[in-house]
Amino acid sequence: MVGAIVHGLIHGADVNEILWRSWVCLVVFSIVGGVLGIIAESVIRESIQQRLKEELASRAQSSQAAGTT
Repeated sequence: MVGAIVHGLIHGADVNEILWRSWVCLVVFSIVGGVLGIIAESVIRESIQQRLKEELASRAQSSQAAGTT
C-alpha cells in the first residue's frame, strides 16, 4: 500500500486515484497472502501427517520385533 502511495506521489497522481490504487493493492495483497497461507498450511499438515505415519509404523515394527524375541 505504501508503495502505491509513494508511486502516485512521485508521478503526481490525483489523491483519489492514489488512494484507490493503494486500496486495490491492499486487497490484492490480502488475497494473495490468504491463498499462500492456505497452501502453506496444507503442505505443513501433509508433512506432519506423513512424519507421524512413518513414526507410528517404525514403532509398530520395533514392538513386533521385540515381541518375537
